Amino acid sequence: MKHALKFFLPIALLFICFTSCNQKEVKLPVLNVSGIQDTIYDNSQIWIFLKLHENDTVAELNRKNAISSTNWIYNIDKKLTLHQIVPHLIKMIKKRKKQGMHPKDEDDTNYFSYVDSGSKKLSMVQFDDINYITDKRFELTKFKNNSVTKHLSINCTKSKFSINDSIIDIAELKNYINHQSTSLKLHLSFDKHLSYKDYLYLKATLQNIKNDSIHIDMNEYVN
Repeated sequence: MKHALKFFLPIALLFICFTSCNQKEVKLPVLNVSGIQDTIYDNSQIWIFLKLHENDTVAELNRKNAISSTNWIYNIDKKLTLHQIVPHLIKMIKKRKKQGMHPKDEDDTNYFSYVDSGSKKLSMVQFDDINYITDKRFELTKFKNNSVTKHLSINCTKSKFSINDSIIDIAELKNYINHQSTSLKLHLSFDKHLSYKDYLYLKATLQNIKNDSIHIDMNEYVN
């Protein structure tokens, strides 16, 4: 039997509550960017909560309902940082690749969830394979002799957004990319202290760029 993802979000409700033995909630990112709003059938919900522990905030993963043969929807608290959530994402991506009792179907994929502030609806960013690299930085110089494809290093920190070391407004990213006259490959690097909300804003923005000559490197550098 198909199970649809059904969340009803009143305009004033900017978080989704997950009820367990303890009342917990995930405050989803609220972004002014459109995303996927189709009904996602056969889904499993994965939650990463913000938890206070000894006067510090930590990320708490709940994956009890993750079934390999379904679409996985990640509901992650907007205040968590990449440093806090990436270890959990790496763990889940590895788990996803393993063959278990319920092998992954070719059509099953992964989504990050957020709230579109324009439509006030639950929206999603689709992702398949991401290889998070945390032990080294991206080096653009190794692609300098590639005359067929132009390589762009996109770097996102708490204080600035840059492309090949040139600072631009992230709101101009779509226009910047679409005005390039050659095939592009985008390489993403993030400050590990960047909030999940800001990370997802970039991912949602890139999802809205529809251009067959643009490819995004599956390797994402988080340092």
